[in-house]
Amino acid sequence: MERTPSTPYSRAGGLAALGGSMLVAGSMFLPWADTGGGTVNYWGLSGLDGVDADAGTYGLSLALIPLLVLWCAMFFAWRTHETRMAWAFGGFTGAMLLYGGDLRISGDLPAGGHGAGEVVAAVGLILLASGCIMALAANVPEPVQARREWKGSL
Repeated sequence: MERTPSTPYSRAGGLAALGGSMLVAGSMFLPWADTGGGTVNYWGLSGLDGVDADAGTYGLSLALIPLLVLWCAMFFAWRTHETRMAWAFGGFTGAMLLYGGDLRISGDLPAGGHGAGEVVAAVGLILLASGCIMALAANVPEPVQARREWKGSL
């Protein structure tokens, strides 16, 4: 495949997605829940009573977070339009999977005990998803010839 240079907007989207995925990974070490006796980070959520029912979702999210950071870093290794488009769709899908898992797990946490880690993860996922969309939109090649004379019929 032909190596094509990326646009500055595409690179900015890739950086935003990588930064968002790193925020999500960093949120794992911040407090996610206050159990009354202390705070619990993402690694310790499996010990809470409500999260036991969603052990599959928790396990998927736990495995998906480092994979998504690696996936976002791959944007800078892949140099063709087709692979970057696949990257953008994969990154957006991963962000939506994590967002759904976080919503499901957050519903099981104690009502008044949400921590800063959950907010940082949500901001990171929004940044990740918007970075994937920006990288995809900026990576679509321009048509060879602009058709200014064409007017679509209503």
